[in-house]
Amino acid sequence: MVMCDFVKTKDRFIMASLNFVKHYHSSVIKALGEDAKQVNAKVGSIIADNWANTAGTFKNNTEFAKSFEDFLKNQLEFADSVKVNCDEKNYTLEIKGCAICHGNEILRKEGLSSACPIVQASKYAVVKKIKRNVITKGVDKPGIVGECLIKFELE
Repeated sequence: MVMCDFVKTKDRFIMASLNFVKHYHSSVIKALGEDAKQVNAKVGSIIADNWANTAGTFKNNTEFAKSFEDFLKNQLEFADSVKVNCDEKNYTLEIKGCAICHGNEILRKEGLSSACPIVQASKYAVVKKIKRNVITKGVDKPGIVGECLIKFELE
């Protein structure tokens, strides 16, 4: 099964496939070489800024989680399913059907480091909107390629 999405241009729709996204992502990371880690962090901060600049304020972490989840699912659209949870200490993203993971799998098979801008964006989002520091606790890969559980702790 090929995951595809249609993109509206001025007068027609074009299709972006999972194959394109995974090859593009892995190729960009390879091309960046030693700069990949720094650029990935910058990409994550830009993604977080795009959301944060229009997200407003939140009464609590649950409102934050709902807003960020909505952005990831309905605007960024990088995965089939995204669930964001955030309480006073724990912050998680449960992702299924992620197009970026497939590009990272290519990198791993070639012995290269993967790079996920979603991890970085998620960290920056908390810093910007909740004003808390974030510790990455891990990324679990419980199922098939494209599924992960990103875990953070709020300081």
